[in-house]
Amino acid sequence: MRRSVSFSIAFALFLLPLFLGLVETTTQNPVIAPEGSFIEAAPAHFVRGPTVNLVTNNSALIFWRTDAPMNSTVDYGLEELNLNLTVSNSTVVGDHRIALAGLAMGSTYYYQATSNGTASDVYCFKTAPADGAEFKMIVFGDNRPSTDAAPVQPQEFSDLVDLVIAERPHIVIMTGDYVHVVTESHSYNLDVWERFTNITDRLGHYVPIYGVLGNHDTSAYTGTLRLEYFFDAFEMYDEPSPYFSFDYAGVHFTLLNSEEQYDNGRITGTQYDWLVDDLTNTSRSMKFVFAHQPLYPLQHITSALDRNMTEMNRLQQLFEDKNVTLFGAGHDHLFDRLTVNGVVHMIAGGGGAPLYHTPWGGAFYHYVKVDVSSGQVGFTAIDLSSVTREQYQLPYDGPIEIEARFLANNTLKLNGTLPQFYFSENPAEVLYSWDGGSNSTTLTGFPDEPIEHTLDVYARDSEDLWSHERFLFNTFNPNWPSSTTPPTSTTTNGPPAPPMDFTLVLGIVGVISAVVVIVLLVRFKRK
Repeated sequence: MRRSVSFSIAFALFLLPLFLGLVETTTQNPVIAPEGSFIEAAPAHFVRGPTVNLVTNNSALIFWRTDAPMNSTVDYGLEELNLNLTVSNSTVVGDHRIALAGLAMGSTYYYQATSNGTASDVYCFKTAPADGAEFKMIVFGDNRPSTDAAPVQPQEFSDLVDLVIAERPHIVIMTGDYVHVVTESHSYNLDVWERFTNITDRLGHYVPIYGVLGNHDTSAYTGTLRLEYFFDAFEMYDEPSPYFSFDYAGVHFTLLNSEEQYDNGRITGTQYDWLVDDLTNTSRSMKFVFAHQPLYPLQHITSALDRNMTEMNRLQQLFEDKNVTLFGAGHDHLFDRLTVNGVVHMIAGGGGAPLYHTPWGGAFYHYVKVDVSSGQVGFTAIDLSSVTREQYQLPYDGPIEIEARFLANNTLKLNGTLPQFYFSENPAEVLYSWDGGSNSTTLTGFPDEPIEHTLDVYARDSEDLWSHERFLFNTFNPNWPSSTTPPTSTTTNGPPAPPMDFTLVLGIVGVISAVVVIVLLVRFKRK
């Protein structure tokens, strides 16, 4: 009997820890019902959102994510304290998408998302205005952390988001490189993208965000296409395509993928054919195109969309032929604006990643405010201190801008190297002059002498207004005789004058003649 009691007690003590462990495990790992099935009501925990997406002049999509499948309700209205309209979905899901329709054009709507009785804060967004009406767009990107700080997002990125929220824009475009790296570790990828969306969702409460794919956002360039995290971070048109287009307030937006698998840094093949059709078939007169990699980089020279000059020139010509207003990009961690034959090329890559310092400047954290109205576009680059660093306006009515790319001032290059110059509009005439010499319509490469040389560049527009810029270059010539002292370069006191108007010449001769006559008369009277 004693043995039976002892055995029973021992057996009970043996089972007790297992029972307690079972209860603890069950508590920590609740069974989650599959989406679409019935689940008992429980308090909701918002993992993401709510955010507003795919906004038009009469519709919008509200998205949020909960930690378990639940029902979905959005209350909304034109007054913050009177959310008198409701859309609900009783199907239990973890990712909630509620479409709002029949909205008033160009209006501010307030909304609140609710799941299982738990409500979000009240947020607001603007519907698109009428075609041609004024709206505000914000462009920024390249917020990714540095290698040393990854996966923690930069504080500068968070601060910029706060500034953008205060701008109350209608629409936001991000130019890529949101995380440091996408790996083969699913748990790591979830963590780094969550750190990104924790910041962008603060902005997404109020404004739709569209993004282009950056080279750091996928491992495609190493041979593995990992786009699921990028698609999860944004609600965008035509998913799962990484390039797409849409219209907003009379403007046609085209977002490209410069990170195609095995074609990194190229817009070619099927995507290029799609782009031609997209720009050809739109009836919108104003067109904005975006990609991560720029055509005219300042840091990633020959390792952006300029790596294939034939394809680069083909894209530029396409943009000119289709009257593209803006091509926006990132990739270079700086700000730059270059207008080439009427197409504005903008690099907005100062979103938080380590800055690139180049001879062209622009190394400051920033966002770009783009004010758009019928036939007019204003660009304003604003830094972290809310200081305006550059402004530019379309239509542009100033003299032709002359800019050098690939080679900057004081560049040292082999003799014969040909500089590259770009003009804000197609000039009627261009003249070049090395070291104050005679003007030539043909640009030649660096002179042979291994010294500093000046190159004057002149451009005449259709109204016969001349522009002029002077550039300094240094020649490297390994074949220059070491025993020979190179001649000293000579420069003129001023730029060589472009062709003069004949009436101006007559006027100058007349003034000189009058002065001579007066001097002679004074001398004659003295005698």
